Amino acid sequence: MAALVYWILSSVSWRDEPPPRQSKYGLPLPPECHATLTLEELAGRPVFVVGDVHGCFEELSLLLQAARRLQKNPFIIFVGDAINKGPRNIDVLRLVKEMKDSGQAMIVRGNHEETVLRELWALRINPRYELPERYQWLRKLTEDDFWFLQKLPYTIYIPSKRSVVVHAGFVPGLPYDQQSLEDLTHMRNIIQEDVFFGRGLVGTSKIDNGVPWASLWPGPEHVYFGHDARRGFQRWPHATGLDTGCLYGNNLTGVFIGSEDLPVSVSALDMYVSP
Repeated sequence: MAALVYWILSSVSWRDEPPPRQSKYGLPLPPECHATLTLEELAGRPVFVVGDVHGCFEELSLLLQAARRLQKNPFIIFVGDAINKGPRNIDVLRLVKEMKDSGQAMIVRGNHEETVLRELWALRINPRYELPERYQWLRKLTEDDFWFLQKLPYTIYIPSKRSVVVHAGFVPGLPYDQQSLEDLTHMRNIIQEDVFFGRGLVGTSKIDNGVPWASLWPGPEHVYFGHDARRGFQRWPHATGLDTGCLYGNNLTGVFIGSEDLPVSVSALDMYVSP
């Protein structure tokens, strides 16, 4: 494993150019792709990171109650995929927005926030655009809802905690501002391409190709991420995965940064989507 990590980190230097800064769907970029949660903004509060909610409003309410019983007034960070596919997407969106506006929370965009934005932009460009049935709930969103989603960053860096939050993952050895935006929202694994004729390390969303990217993440920042319900809760030396498949009838999970990453979970109240 040590030899593999060395090969991976050294191979990055063969890249001639960083990946293009473009989302998978060619969406307009947010004002800030990489946000920072400062010490002043945190104001001494503990940080609780929440996994993929997917519109499971009741479970989110229960998880936040559990977290607040354990530590007073936590600052909440969502790993993205807070909405879409689930039973109460709009309620979750409005709650997260309210918490963000009141200085209680932040959220990174996930692949499902991006697919929602893709549909919303299509509707703005062409009012006659026919939304697919599974996106009809988007017609109830307001202008404020749209711009809230559009402004979501891809990562949140917490220097005081030496931690960073992203939805999907990172390619090891590459600066955050040179990471592919598609990787940040979609990758699960790392595969190795020919260093001389390919791109060296490549992120992939396919779980059966390569190895988990988090297994090779060298730090020093600890990464909190979601997007990988099939693997469930993951604990690696420098990364913690929080997608425990609430949408599929499993659990909704969060962790307090700095508490040995002990998970806090609530059980799903239903199986909303078949795995």
